[in-house]
Amino acid sequence: MVTLSPLHRATLSVFIVVLSALLTASQVIRAVAPTGDVPYEPLPVDVIIETVVPNANQLVAMAFTPDGRLLYTEKTGALRVVVNDVLQPGPAYVFPSLDTQGERGLLGIAVDPAFTLNNRVWVYLTRDRGSAIPRYENRVVTFVLPADNGVTETKSAKSFPIDFYNTIHNGGNLHFGSDGKLYVSVGNNNEGNQDDDPAQDLSSPLGKIHRFTPNVPLRIPDDNPLGYNSIYAYGLRNSFDFEFDPISGALFATENGEACDDEINRVLPGYNYGWRPFYPPPPCDDYDGADPAYNTIQPLYFWTTSLAPTGLAFYTSDLIPEWKNDLFMCSYKDATTAIHHFKLNAARTAVVSHTILSDTLNHQPLTCRTDLLTGPEGALYYSEGGGYLENNGPLKRLVRRTSIVESAARVLTGRVVAGGQAEVAIQLRHRGTNSNSFTVSIDASDQAEIIDAQTTRGGVFPTSPHSLLWSGTVNGTETVVATYTLQIAAAPTTTYLLANAIQIDAPGATSLTLTPILIVNGLAVYLPIVRR
Repeated sequence: MVTLSPLHRATLSVFIVVLSALLTASQVIRAVAPTGDVPYEPLPVDVIIETVVPNANQLVAMAFTPDGRLLYTEKTGALRVVVNDVLQPGPAYVFPSLDTQGERGLLGIAVDPAFTLNNRVWVYLTRDRGSAIPRYENRVVTFVLPADNGVTETKSAKSFPIDFYNTIHNGGNLHFGSDGKLYVSVGNNNEGNQDDDPAQDLSSPLGKIHRFTPNVPLRIPDDNPLGYNSIYAYGLRNSFDFEFDPISGALFATENGEACDDEINRVLPGYNYGWRPFYPPPPCDDYDGADPAYNTIQPLYFWTTSLAPTGLAFYTSDLIPEWKNDLFMCSYKDATTAIHHFKLNAARTAVVSHTILSDTLNHQPLTCRTDLLTGPEGALYYSEGGGYLENNGPLKRLVRRTSIVESAARVLTGRVVAGGQAEVAIQLRHRGTNSNSFTVSIDASDQAEIIDAQTTRGGVFPTSPHSLLWSGTVNGTETVVATYTLQIAAAPTTTYLLANAIQIDAPGATSLTLTPILIVNGLAVYLPIVRR
């Protein structure tokens, strides 16, 4: 009988998982590369750009606390706090003994899911231990953030030793999953295709995504995919950021290749994502997939010219429903920095469209270098500057302060005849962060009179036999409904079209015109629902 060591047993388990799932995975994951120029996407109607922090200093990552405070890390070591859109005058904490060479420094940040009870925050940073061996390490650190933002003490929860010479590929982000576990991306700490690249080495923590129970020190969960250690997925060069899909729960991660193979990966537990020593030169293997021993799942999306994928986030709010549950990504390099917008298929296994957000005024790509996330009010926050090379820049957001573009009109009467009546309903939908006043003007045809009007807030009355003016206030994402009745003239008795115009106006929103059209003396109502 042959006795296997824990390492060999785990390796054999991974090999069996790979063989059993290879065909299934290859059927549901379709690697896609952009063809030609990626089209620009103008911002949705009434979505505007606002500046939150005019000149953030080397911003790397952001997170929100449940009470609405925006936290962000500065690569040089400071933790900053924004309260009610105001950057607090000094850092909440400056982490000591950091090494900030290259891509090192204060990097990722995550707010504990139990923050309302424990006020705990977690960060990922690079520490210089002076004369100790190993001297440099990437470290997960946790601390308590009080209501006054005065951090007084930090605790180290986990260390990942790194090489003295290579200052790039730290990975460096961390997020909590819906399972309450803390996930951490750790880069391979190598520059170029080196024969000692650790991404395939299951005994090394580098080039991996890890999963921990968030204790001090961090603990390895019993149900981790490889069993014996913290590795959740491996074969990664440098996953700068990752996010959990709100629909499928799957982990999606950016990956930085070299001359090619910049990727978005759909990361499943225990799988190998293909980066390895002496990685083949272009043409890259993303089109057909690498040897199964090195690549069990092809990337969801990839680029053959490097653009340095960085921040990744799903948009999870109803404020901009056009984007609900879509995936957004930043890219770092000067020539390609942008906010990339991806729509996924229903199974969440393939990209069905890829666009680049552009501003409405100048029709130029929006710059996003390091991070983006959904805010509690539904805005999409993003960093124009950040990272290394002293790229300072504003922290901005895309927000819809007010919008009525989802409003609609419906004819409720199934058959309209001369001398009869027809009922029309208006649904005025407000989708914004501010309450807003509105005015609805209704002009009926000369062949119809408005004889009654009601709203969910009480009655409204015609201002003349052929017109009506309705005004009020809507809050948040409220919907208000009004109905009015048209008395149709007794003649003519032949079939004809009758239209009435509805105009909706609100400060700061684009005016909306709806035109329900009735077929009088016909068999049906024409266009019962009218939207812009």
